[in-house]
Amino acid sequence: MYKILIIDDDASIRDNLKDIFELSGYNVNSAEDGIEGIKKAKEIIPDLILCDIAMPDLDGYKVKMNLETDKNTSLIPFIFLTAKADFKNMRHAMNLGADDYITKPVRSRDLLEIVKKRLERISSFKSQQVNSNSLQKLSLDDKILVSDGSEHVFVMIGNIVVIKVTGDYTKIYINDRRKIIVKRTLKSWEKVLPKNNFLRVRRNIILNINFVEKLEPWFKGIIVAKIYHYPEVLKFSKRYSMKFKKSLKNNPLFTAE
Repeated sequence: MYKILIIDDDASIRDNLKDIFELSGYNVNSAEDGIEGIKKAKEIIPDLILCDIAMPDLDGYKVKMNLETDKNTSLIPFIFLTAKADFKNMRHAMNLGADDYITKPVRSRDLLEIVKKRLERISSFKSQQVNSNSLQKLSLDDKILVSDGSEHVFVMIGNIVVIKVTGDYTKIYINDRRKIIVKRTLKSWEKVLPKNNFLRVRRNIILNINFVEKLEPWFKGIIVAKIYHYPEVLKFSKRYSMKFKKSLKNNPLFTAE
């Protein structure tokens, strides 16, 4: 039986959600604010957390950030359920590593279906290690376990900004400014990453084009790019500049100015 933790300061919403999930066979715990929510999450280690954003003392964003720092709670699927429907809040939530963002009001059957699919999807990947030889394609929402040799860290694919070769290893740059070095080749990364989002721009670099801030021509057809959450201006090689331009023409996820 899956365990769900509901964090919401509105008692009526909290109780209603509890009833909905218990009637569907889930083991449900609830918390009336962010502080209690963090405490319960670390005590019971739920399979999924539904969390409001606008709460007193500790909002949903801070709850998510706190749980990300604990290796025992960082992998827990985390869904924001909130009345904040604007794109800015949604983007901020997803950048924090949220697995979904649902705006209120939502029909109970739709909510149940979203939670069911999220649990099934993440549970199928939670034990997948990036150092394995698995060739299963990943999506931006998938989380993978990477090892830097001393500890294991869970990383959401969509939060990877750049992957760069460093000797026999590759260095992963994450959108929270973390850098993780793992023993995996760039070629093996290309086999599993979503090809519409991740493109090779040099022989030793793969870029997540969702983090491109600005593209500029340099000379002889070469492109230079400014990247969000990446410390350097990235200069594409001539070969990959041509391939990059060609790929963008048919890429629905990117529009060059």
